[in-house]
Amino acid sequence: MIDQGKFEKLYEMVGGVYKTTVLIQKRLRELNRGARKLVDDESKNPIEVVMKEIEERKIELIPDTEENRELIRAEVERMTADRSPTLEVDEATTEDELERRILTALSQDKKTSEADAEKGQL
Repeated sequence: MIDQGKFEKLYEMVGGVYKTTVLIQKRLRELNRGARKLVDDESKNPIEVVMKEIEERKIELIPDTEENRELIRAEVERMTADRSPTLEVDEATTEDELERRILTALSQDKKTSEADAEKGQL
């Protein structure tokens, strides 16, 4: 069982119960879709992993604004610069679709890195 004091600390860090809950849910969804953990944690409980990521300030909740969307677009393009086609996002793109595209790009990047590392070991 997770100590209630840990939740209280997270509420203060994130900005309240609602924002903490939203952040935990979004990150759990990412992990369930195959995103890698951002912390070293052998826990089988994904909620504990997410809580540790928040405590270590590896993740945060950012507002869905056009400015933040531009920052995300730029980061995805930077991460996928050597691949084509580039990620195209318009104003009608939903947050879920954008998240799916980002996770797909990250997954492909991870597979490429693993393949390169495997070639180096041969």
